[in-house]
Amino acid sequence: MRSSLLLLLVALSACPSPPVAPTTGTPGGVRLIIGGDSRDDHSHVLPWAFREAKARGATAFFFLGDMEITPQLDGHFDRELPLLDPVPFYPALGNHEVRLFGFIVAGHDHAEKEFRERFLDTPRTPVVSSLPGKVVYSANVAGGVHLVALDNVSQNGFGKDQLDWLAKDLDAARADTSVRYIIVGMHKPLAKNGVSTHGMDKDGAQALLDSDAALALFVSNKVSLIVASHVHEFAQLTQGGIPSYISGGLGAPLDHSGPEHAFHHFLQVDVTDVGLKVSVIRFDGAATMGDDEMPD
Repeated sequence: MRSSLLLLLVALSACPSPPVAPTTGTPGGVRLIIGGDSRDDHSHVLPWAFREAKARGATAFFFLGDMEITPQLDGHFDRELPLLDPVPFYPALGNHEVRLFGFIVAGHDHAEKEFRERFLDTPRTPVVSSLPGKVVYSANVAGGVHLVALDNVSQNGFGKDQLDWLAKDLDAARADTSVRYIIVGMHKPLAKNGVSTHGMDKDGAQALLDSDAALALFVSNKVSLIVASHVHEFAQLTQGGIPSYISGGLGAPLDHSGPEHAFHHFLQVDVTDVGLKVSVIRFDGAATMGDDEMPD
């Protein structure tokens, strides 16, 4: 893919209610909404985000995990999903989807199976997991975007089977002339990201090795954007030269990392002829701005 400019714009959102008027904002009208961590959503950020996604003309919503505080409550999230219709919904698996209250390892296989049955292979989410016992898949969406959802909560790290799958998937995407951009999402941020160790850093030596191996694949296959949540804040960073974001602001209790990071929000990604334009749409209305170069 040719070199192109990544415009990173942290944009001022409309007030939480009512939503903004429908708009595409891009020549081709291709807009993705990305974010994660909606558990304990006492401020009702998630329904606001779903309504905003529709109002802003989104063509897909990429959710980065942690729907509710514990798997038994995911039905509540499921009942809010119709607010997003008819926008396609692509979820990654969070630790709160498969562990009681996010940390108690009990009934993982059953919880992961229920998640797949409830949220995958539906008209709203026309994908199935590519690996048993995990939620791992990819999908080509409008604008020449190849979305990849990885699972780094079903085990410590990714596991050899997932890394092998990832290598083949990225290689196939790079060979597909219709793919212009690759966006990779996962729940926990990669290790050694320089912003927070509340990610794969805490999952042991194998997770650190898996994180390094995945990043090497991202770099060699010219991934356009890396997104993760798990940390309840906003952060903009670079990993292996690839623009990256931590976006855990869809309603979960915010981290105490200062107003420049700790705010409820989602990412809006517009596909243009010259690159990806990323805006941070805040629930509270503040704004900052910045630029960066997109990798080849």
